[in-house]
Amino acid sequence: MFTSFLQLIYPRWCLACSEPLLLAEKKICTSCISTLPRPGLFLTSPNWLSNKFGGLIDYQDVHTFFIFSEGARVQKLMHQIKYKGEFELGEFLGAWCGNELAKFPDAKDYDVIIPIPLHKKRLIERGYNQASCIANGIAQFIQAEYNDHILMKTTYANSLIQQNRQNRFAALESVFEVQNNHLILQKHVLIVDDTLTTGATMLAAGEKLIEAGASKISFLALAALK
Repeated sequence: MFTSFLQLIYPRWCLACSEPLLLAEKKICTSCISTLPRPGLFLTSPNWLSNKFGGLIDYQDVHTFFIFSEGARVQKLMHQIKYKGEFELGEFLGAWCGNELAKFPDAKDYDVIIPIPLHKKRLIERGYNQASCIANGIAQFIQAEYNDHILMKTTYANSLIQQNRQNRFAALESVFEVQNNHLILQKHVLIVDDTLTTGATMLAAGEKLIEAGASKISFLALAALK
């Protein structure tokens, strides 16, 4: 009864649609959980997602949990995670994604989960890395080891939102470095990011990890622009 009373005074809202949450609901309402656009984690290749990578590097799988579109609920969720301090939402959605990923036998092939890193300056500004929150949530449900001390972003880059894939890839070519590469030697690495638009960031990170000795690379974005 006390919890119900608090909900009347301090109502909680769905972070996707802004409707009031029921007592048993966390972060997202039941309606949004059942209707947010999800394409399926293991799509038959080639597909719209694999086409973003255009054969630029050799990789195993590419996944997305949600389909991102301008002005829609998924964009609102990603905005909350990235800019509004909702790091717990990132882990919540990552755990949901990881729970679904664990249902596929092929997910057992991943050895190490590595989030796309933030530069130290950006990390201090934001207070957390949204990709790390998501990757940590995923790691709760699959057997791969989570490690955010392998891939580092050593160059502070300005926003690349308005640039195409070719320009983004060129700008990102030298911003990542690999440390502790013995932890990925002959390992299948799953690279995790919050949003995939052109794929350039993941491609640049994947290239560095392959050069450092990873045997296979796969990609997972919580949301991807179709």
